Amino acid sequence: MAKKRISRGKFDKLQQLSNDKGIIAALAIDQRGSMKRMMKAAAEKAGKEYNIEMVYEFKELVSQVLTNHVSGILLDEELGFKGIKSKAKQSGLILSYEKTGYDVNTVGRFPELLPNELTAFIGQRR
Repeated sequence: MAKKRISRGKFDKLQQLSNDKGIIAALAIDQRGSMKRMMKAAAEKAGKEYNIEMVYEFKELVSQVLTNHVSGILLDEELGFKGIKSKAKQSGLILSYEKTGYDVNTVGRFPELLPNELTAFIGQRR
């Protein structure tokens, strides 16, 4: 495979997401729709009334505890905003760029991307 050249900035950002072996060992908790359904089912099974705060708290606690053991975390801004704030300082952050669920108009399980503003931002050079 041919070597690719990337900018120093991109290299530094990838290093922030990588462990000491250069591997991105990330925790992914960017689920939204499925997370709401699972949390609702768990609350009902426990005889509790579900509320969205349960999801916020779950992502916050998982991020707070497990980002001490991974090189990065993949979170969504919609439900993971508390997790973003509570991640370990040394752990990198990857933000979800997909809408929850899948594009029902396309054969296969292809995700829909978030609005153009975000995807344009992701592609910007820094």
